[in-house]
Amino acid sequence: MELQIPTPRRLRFRRHRFGKPTFVLQERDHEIIRLVGNYRFITSEEIQALISGSDQTILRRLQKLYHAGYLDRPRSQRLRGNTKMIYALGNKGAHLVATLLGIEPSKGDWAEKNRQVGVRHLEHTLMVSRFRATVTFAAKLSGQVSVESWLQGQEIQDQVTVEHRDWTERIPVHPDGYFVLRLPDEPAGSNRIHVFLEADRGTMTTKRFVKKMLGYWHYWRSGKQEERFDMKNFLVLTVTRTAERTANLVAATRVLDAPNHRGLRMFLFGSEQTFGLSEPERILEPIWVTAQDNGRHSLLE
Repeated sequence: MELQIPTPRRLRFRRHRFGKPTFVLQERDHEIIRLVGNYRFITSEEIQALISGSDQTILRRLQKLYHAGYLDRPRSQRLRGNTKMIYALGNKGAHLVATLLGIEPSKGDWAEKNRQVGVRHLEHTLMVSRFRATVTFAAKLSGQVSVESWLQGQEIQDQVTVEHRDWTERIPVHPDGYFVLRLPDEPAGSNRIHVFLEADRGTMTTKRFVKKMLGYWHYWRSGKQEERFDMKNFLVLTVTRTAERTANLVAATRVLDAPNHRGLRMFLFGSEQTFGLSEPERILEPIWVTAQDNGRHSLLE
């Protein structure tokens, strides 16, 4: 009688020392690893939406990439309850990404970085990732627009000097993301929409939020964005968690010094309740409100 050896049970947050799955890296694995590295933290659901293949195939590859050390699962996500698995780069994945990009591998311990991530930082980064994944997926489905570029982190941080009547103030301009939407059917010079993203989880005071918007307003007036990002005009898109928070921030932004509120059209607001991966193209529809009027607008206007 043939002896049946049980398959080792895969633990969700601990790699099995002796039962690692054997596999050969495929091109799809490279895509997954690059995607995770680009997003920093991303859920399995978002990976399934952005990487071609059946859901089960993607989930199997994610499991193997985790147990092989290419991907990691931040342990702080256990405090979020029963939600979709969140992935980050593991040490082997970070080394592979550096090799694919032709750059020197990071000397830091990615596993340790992921262990030290708190829930608050994780939730904020995931909010940015959810928006990015949804707008990227929506653009792919629509065929009428593309996400030409996406930047986040220190490379897009700046500041602006604001001259008040009796004093001078420096306001940081630190968006959570910056992306460019390209409209292929529009003529050159008017076929790109530049957007600064603010992911608001409701932890910032209204006073501090208004100062951030004031910084963007004066940043636009200063013209610094033309030299830094090669653009003249831009949108500031604030995504909130609830419609109530959206309404409060819209009302607060109306106090900015903009003649006839015409300049306030650059500020768009909306909550995560109005879009998602189940209906991604909603994100490109007129679901966004401004501090200029009571109407709803599209990102593509």
